[in-house]
Amino acid sequence: MNYTESAKNIVELLGGKDNITNYLHCVTRLRFNLADENQADLEQINSLDGVMGTQVKNGQYQVIIGTNVKKVFDEVEKLLGDTPVRERQESMKGKMFLNLIFDVISGIFSPVLPALVAGGILKGIIAIILSFNIIAENNSTVALFNLISDIPFYFLPFLLAVSSARKFKVNEFLGICMAGALLYPSFVASLEMGESGLTLFGLIIPVFNYANSVFPVVLGVGLMAVIYRFVDKFIPDVLKMVVVPAVTLIIAIPVSMFIIAPIGAYGGIYLAEGIVWLFDKVGILAGFLLGFFMPLIVLAGMHQSTSPIQIQNISTLGYDYLLPISFCHNMAESGAALGAALRMKDKKLRSAAISTSFSAFLGISEPAMYTVNVVNKTPFICAMIANGIGGALTVMLGTKCFAFVMPGITSLPVYAEPGGGLGNLLLMTICILTTFAISFILSFLSGKKIAAGMKTRSGSERQ
Repeated sequence: MNYTESAKNIVELLGGKDNITNYLHCVTRLRFNLADENQADLEQINSLDGVMGTQVKNGQYQVIIGTNVKKVFDEVEKLLGDTPVRERQESMKGKMFLNLIFDVISGIFSPVLPALVAGGILKGIIAIILSFNIIAENNSTVALFNLISDIPFYFLPFLLAVSSARKFKVNEFLGICMAGALLYPSFVASLEMGESGLTLFGLIIPVFNYANSVFPVVLGVGLMAVIYRFVDKFIPDVLKMVVVPAVTLIIAIPVSMFIIAPIGAYGGIYLAEGIVWLFDKVGILAGFLLGFFMPLIVLAGMHQSTSPIQIQNISTLGYDYLLPISFCHNMAESGAALGAALRMKDKKLRSAAISTSFSAFLGISEPAMYTVNVVNKTPFICAMIANGIGGALTVMLGTKCFAFVMPGITSLPVYAEPGGGLGNLLLMTICILTTFAISFILSFLSGKKIAAGMKTRSGSERQ
């Protein structure tokens, strides 16, 4: 795959640089917002070398690349540079509010995932080492690596401040100031006293622990962007550099600390408690339904919308219920692709299917979905059924994920209990093996039916 040529063709087929108002990437997809959607030629993009497919979801044009997405994105970035070339509001006209919400969530959380995944994996490795009593918990080296693993989570508001500022199109350093206000040492120290020494017009500002928090800083930076644009309209150009940032901070930070950030904190707490209640009351059914529909959610490119919920759960509860189901999903796609591969008579197709199965096993499910399972339909249905069962099993066994990670076999250490126990990890292993086995068996047994269907459609027996 020629990454430079692919990037150039994708940009041109989306209407060129002037038509792209925003762009980013997740683990497997390039995601674009366009000023004029009529200029996009998805049929031609689908035919490009290295492109697995396209989706138009949540106001985004998604180009599925797979594991090489970062390399293509780097070339796209060279072509586009700083975007948007037009105001973001122009591309949002006529879009549904829900679509806009999903677009914002994806744009804010996708850039910070590498840091969170790195911290989560390191936490898991430390937990496994401690469980085997290889090193004492109070060892200074362990303390150092614990510090490293905690950095992305403790300073999460700073990471989100930067990505939120980029998404809301406000100065990134002003966004960092918002995060700094929520983690200012004297404000954090007031937590120990139970109330803040800061007041706003005589009213005491509520005290919350905003370290590890998700929603307060995102809402705060959003408010900052609104205030900045409003103030900017009324200030003469000669004074903008000094007056606009100062007025923005003077208004945005007190209002955020007194109103917006507490609302975000309460929202995160109630969201986590609501999920606990749901899984306590109808847990197995909830696990089955979420697992069953997870392949469709990923297919639609909406799986990024669950990231803030998962991060908030880990921050509030210390663990998350949803990531185990996502983990099972990747195993289901892997098993379905492998089962289909063993029925394929074409050696090249079989080799490609096995490689995508291994990719899903590692945590990247889209190659298996788009090149094997969705194309052949039946393996995709098998993956849905298997993941429904796997999701129900994770709830029934009470498995938890203790840090945010990308759900693949390399994330397994994160399921070890932070104190050093391996019970939860063993239960998670049972869940993923069961899901993989069910998906593989169902896909393999339905192989003849798939083969007949493929022959009818293409005139040659591919599987």
